[in-house]
Amino acid sequence: MSLNEKELVNPSTAAAELKISVATLRKYSLIVEKTTGDSEYYARTSQRARLYSAQNIADLKAFHKLAKQSGLTLSDAAQQIFAVSDKKVEDQKKADKKIEEQANALMDSKQVVKLLSALQQTIANQNQAIADLQKQVAEVQKQNAALIDSQKQLAAPQATEDLPEMDEDFFDEEIEEKTPEQKRSEVTEDMSKSEDEVRGAILKKAQENAAKRAKENVHRTLADMQLPKKKHWWERFLG
Repeated sequence: MSLNEKELVNPSTAAAELKISVATLRKYSLIVEKTTGDSEYYARTSQRARLYSAQNIADLKAFHKLAKQSGLTLSDAAQQIFAVSDKKVEDQKKADKKIEEQANALMDSKQVVKLLSALQQTIANQNQAIADLQKQVAEVQKQNAALIDSQKQLAAPQATEDLPEMDEDFFDEEIEEKTPEQKRSEVTEDMSKSEDEVRGAILKKAQENAAKRAKENVHRTLADMQLPKKKHWWERFLG
């Protein structure tokens, strides 16, 4: 009878395959469980009866043959046969474990790649936010600089434009007779001028008088006939 690799049989069928009694099979099974240190070495039914696979029966055949032909005790024969069998099982377990570890490592690698991608995206978003903030700061600084320049221009004294020279007709039309109160106000304003301003005005008037005397013998031109500018109170004593 040939058993399927995954097929499990009861003790009587296994004993018939091994050409031993069911009692001998039970004895051999107890020795194997003791040698391997695994009381669940063989599969069990719900009533705790042992079940045997094709590999179990092949190992028991090798164990029975070695015990009969080599003169070894059943325990020694079991250690040689089932140590090898256990080594195969252990190797298979190690191989399975390695495959599982590799699968876990691959899964971890994918997770790491995913985390790195998320981190890179976060860094890119932060860099963009920083760039936007720097742009806003630059705009604010530009606006502040423009405001400061405007304030400086407003605070700076405006240059007084030279007044156009006015002819006699202008004075005839525009000059009005001033009241005593207005004259007193002008005198008070003139007296508030600084010493340097008074000295400069006196010097200028002296220079004008010198130039006037130099032209006494020269015919007066139309420009010379223009009315003089308004005299301050202190210029009247220099005329």
